[in-house]
Amino acid sequence: MKKIILFCLFFITSGCSVFQPEETSIIQPTLLKQAELPPLRQSIEGNWFEFYCEMQINANGDVERAKILNGTGDEIWDSLAVLSLMDWKYSPAIYDGHPIKLLIRRKIRVVFVEPNVIPLAEIELQNYELADSVYNALLSGTDFTSLVKKYSISTSRSLQGYLGYVNIQHYSDNISTALSKLEEGEFTKPLKYGDYYVIFKRLRLYN
Repeated sequence: MKKIILFCLFFITSGCSVFQPEETSIIQPTLLKQAELPPLRQSIEGNWFEFYCEMQINANGDVERAKILNGTGDEIWDSLAVLSLMDWKYSPAIYDGHPIKLLIRRKIRVVFVEPNVIPLAEIELQNYELADSVYNALLSGTDFTSLVKKYSISTSRSLQGYLGYVNIQHYSDNISTALSKLEEGEFTKPLKYGDYYVIFKRLRLYN
């Protein structure tokens, strides 16, 4: 059974938008983080394949609705893949300086590669000024967990910022590249994550 490790997006023309003003330019949603697709239940020749999907992205960048437009021939896999797409995270579409709900169509290229899984914690911050202040506090030796409790706006705050063992290839390229350079105990500079900023820390790897 082949396991899908990484999937890359290639944009195609957007579908009709839920809100589509005339004579305007809409800033399209940007993928921030993927969720892993289910293992394939049938053999695929080569190390990649493609499918088309449709997703409705709300003003928070969450996927409200998803469907696969061309099935793979495996109805169970297609159904599980739709559930995965619902967990993808985007920056919202922007019109006239405001986030809007938008229906998009995308071509997904699924690529089989080795995962890069590391234990991570995060501090998600409201703006760059605060993120920079927290980053400088970390450089000065302030405890990461104490800053999570004081400043983080992520739901991971209740877990002291702990995200678990994460395949960093599921993040956007700039984030996954920064994470790949971390040694145990090191943290990133503030990284833009949609409308917010995140500081990641690589934790000790436990067997």
